This record gives sequence, C-alpha cells and structure tokens, in this order.
Amino acid sequence: MKMMFVVKSAVVAGLYAALVTLLAPISFYAFQIRIADALLLLPFLNFFGLPTVFGLTVGCAIANILSPFGLIDIVFGSLANLLASLVAWAMGRKSKSIFALILASVVEVLIVTFVIGYFVLHLVGGLDLVVAFVGVLVGSIVSICVLGSTLVLFLMKGLKIR
Repeated sequence: MKMMFVVKSAVVAGLYAALVTLLAPISFYAFQIRIADALLLLPFLNFFGLPTVFGLTVGCAIANILSPFGLIDIVFGSLANLLASLVAWAMGRKSKSIFALILASVVEVLIVTFVIGYFVLHLVGGLDLVVAFVGVLVGSIVSICVLGSTLVLFLMKGLKIR
C-alpha cells in the first residue's frame, strides 16, 4: 500500500470518528444531524479519492462502537458510508461540475437515509418507517447537501483542490 493512501485514510477515519464522538448527542437516534457526514463528499475531489472512501468507512465503524444500536449500526452504518462515498468518488471522476456535486450529494442522502432509516432505526430500533426516514433525511440534507457541498465548493474554488 502506498504511504499517502494510508495517511489520507487514517486522517479521514480519525476526523470522522472524532466528529461523531464529540457530537454523539446529535449523531445517533431518530432525529440526527451527523456533522461528520459532511465529509462523505470529499471523495468527489481527486485529491482525496479512494483513500477517503476507505477512511470514511473505517471511521464510521470506529465511531459507531458508541452507537446504541450496536453491531448492526457498525455494519450498516459503515456500508452506508462505503456506498455513499463510492458514489461521490465515481461521480467526481466523471465531472467536477456543480450539477455533478449536487447530484452526488442527493444520491448520498438517499443511500444514507435508506440504509440507516430502514435497517438501523426501523428494523432494529423499532421506529415507524416514516419517522425513521424523515429523521435521517432531514439531518442528512443538512450535513451532506448543505455542509458537505459547501466544504467541497470551498476546497474547489477557494483552495483550488481538484
């Protein structure tokens, strides 16, 4: 493995896990705003790429050790992050347009909402499906679409990171 791959993965995993841990009261349960999910769009940028996909997946697994939903959240939360960040990576390879970024963020929100809302909150947590979906959807729109897109746009335009 290349050293930069390991370094980027480790830094992102640590940052993701730290954000979830520090903001645990708003990172779990039915109505959650997982601020760390703003990082899910980073693979859109070539500079971050696949190492970030790996880091976001591992970081989620580490962070979800604290989850009240246990092993299910570790597995399905990590799966949601893997799928969502792979979408951002794939779409970012095709285009760096604002439209591609917005589309990537919307697809990520839908993936996270379905996986966490259905498998973790509905099946394991016993929440009504609509409540589970709405709770995750609203928080994911804030963290991924608003914060994540803003972060990526800042990196692209302000710091010229591609």
